[in-house]
Amino acid sequence: MNLRKILLLLGIAALQLQIVGCDPQKKTQTAEAVETQAKEEINSKDIEAAQGRDYLFKDSGKVLLTEANLSNLDGRMLELARNEIFARHGLVFKRQDLDAFFSAKRWYQPDPKYDGSLTEVENKNVTLIKKYEKLGSENKLEKIWDVDYHVLEYPPNKDSYKRQDADVDMNGDGTVDHIQIALLEEWEASGRWALSVNGAIVEVDLSMRDSNSYFQIVDADIQDKYFEIALENYSEDAQRWTDYYYYDGNQLIHMGNLDGLTGNSEAMNGNGKVLSSKQSYDFQCWYYLDEFKLDSNHMWKRVPKDFYPMEPPTPWVAKVRFPIYKAAGEQKILGWVEPGEKVYFLGGDTMGNGKLKTEDGMIGWIQVHDNKLSGTNESIEDCFDGLLLYG
Repeated sequence: MNLRKILLLLGIAALQLQIVGCDPQKKTQTAEAVETQAKEEINSKDIEAAQGRDYLFKDSGKVLLTEANLSNLDGRMLELARNEIFARHGLVFKRQDLDAFFSAKRWYQPDPKYDGSLTEVENKNVTLIKKYEKLGSENKLEKIWDVDYHVLEYPPNKDSYKRQDADVDMNGDGTVDHIQIALLEEWEASGRWALSVNGAIVEVDLSMRDSNSYFQIVDADIQDKYFEIALENYSEDAQRWTDYYYYDGNQLIHMGNLDGLTGNSEAMNGNGKVLSSKQSYDFQCWYYLDEFKLDSNHMWKRVPKDFYPMEPPTPWVAKVRFPIYKAAGEQKILGWVEPGEKVYFLGGDTMGNGKLKTEDGMIGWIQVHDNKLSGTNESIEDCFDGLLLYG
């Protein structure tokens, strides 16, 4: 037997002796490893839960809530705050969204035997929350144009309950933060305001004509730890937009500027997305819903779409002969529309492609470049009667 084989056999024998001789220690090490892994899994769950927040109002089961806690919250947050009081007692929720929300909380323990009873403090808090839910339901966005469902406004004089200050935990650390907005300087059509959370301050310009002199507190993503501050604004030419900020515990961070009045639960789904009503002038003056979502840095990021519907479709009457194309951006002609024929504008994209439907049911596309309707030498304003030109 050569030396290499001898050494190989000796090595195998030594390995077997080592395995047999260390078996009790191996079992101990395995048990410790399993225990360590279990602890790591528990810690992992704690870390995952900590990425969100435990409570909207952690003491609402024993401390009376105030107007400063509730007046500027959106409707979804108020609903969750009210149900949070019952969830502490283990109320089993029939609604899937509420069940999912509270089941994700570490403290929630469903109790099928819970009868709905509350303490005196809890009853008073539920009553106060319901008051603001009712006020909020009367201050929801309304359609103000029958010809364009995406032109939205708040009803007049329904927001007097809103405050210029609030006491809310904005970053989920369990400490109530003080939020305030105060006028610094007033000009003819606008003013400069100071928005502050605790000691952090940013200066913002708001219209003095129609804009709200208060802020909205919203929860863009109910699974993360932050609440957001929304400042809804109007310009003199009726443009509307919303500025967003969040507080990271040290400073106010600007998240973005979105078209439309979006600081409300009607525009925001609570899952990190918001629909912004954007005005466009490419085919006519119309509004479409532009989607944004929160990115990993808690900033609003636009989600482009291939098509934005016009709701309801706008009836146009052709003044010139023009082609309808088979697909957006293509040159293959599907058919022709003659002067005097009615068509319906169904919507478009952001590349100058508009979708039409004729009265006989043909659906195709038009193209507008440099404000001229493709297939003609005319400005689109001169090609149709019935274009919406407000704004």
